[in-house]
Amino acid sequence: FALKGWRDAKIENAAIFLHGDTATTTGNVILTDKDGNVTKVDKTWTFLKDADGTMRIMAHHSSLPYLPDSPSQITEAEVLAAQEGWGEALVNIATTFDNKGLPAAKTLAGEIIDAAYGYQFGPVLFKPTLANGEQTFRTTREGALAYFVGDNASYPNDSGFALKGWRKVEIKNSAVRIEGNTATTMGWVIMTDKNGAVTKVDKTWTFFKDAEGAMRIVSHHSSLPYDPSPAPAPAPAP
Repeated sequence: FALKGWRDAKIENAAIFLHGDTATTTGNVILTDKDGNVTKVDKTWTFLKDADGTMRIMAHHSSLPYLPDSPSQITEAEVLAAQEGWGEALVNIATTFDNKGLPAAKTLAGEIIDAAYGYQFGPVLFKPTLANGEQTFRTTREGALAYFVGDNASYPNDSGFALKGWRKVEIKNSAVRIEGNTATTMGWVIMTDKNGAVTKVDKTWTFFKDAEGAMRIVSHHSSLPYDPSPAPAPAPAP
């Protein structure tokens, strides 16, 4: 557990009980790893102050927070609204970049990722359209942000997909499958840029409805449609 790349630990005590040479605490420990992913655990410790004055941990209980069932399963209306919100967010990032520049667009993109994706719960299964090689899959928030707005030396091939002048997004679902508090969709996303050029991609999303009722993308696969046209024949040798 200690080898998982932790870079920051924050402790939020709910209460501390002192009794003679012992003390018991209960609260949350919030851990951040080197990729910026956050893990929150419920934590109870009991400490003993020994004869030499050293504090010793005598009891240590740790568990993941209890997540109650969602008050209701996801509805198709919620799925469609989440998809529409993704499209509006893409256009908002593009227009912010055009009108206010990269810093403002990057800030907005980070806020959108935090609100729309589920990186705070763990890896997101994100395979972007224009990603390849060792950086094909963007399972961390940093990788997702780099894909959408670039500006990250660790992702040198990312020029910022969300910065390409998008002005309209249309979503055409082939099917929507709902199971409890998750929903998976498959279909096309059709994007139009400020010059009227249209890009169509095959898209699969999985949404998770969290304990607060927020819709989170936990899986996102995007690819260009398959073109069955035969490759041109090679030119004859001179």
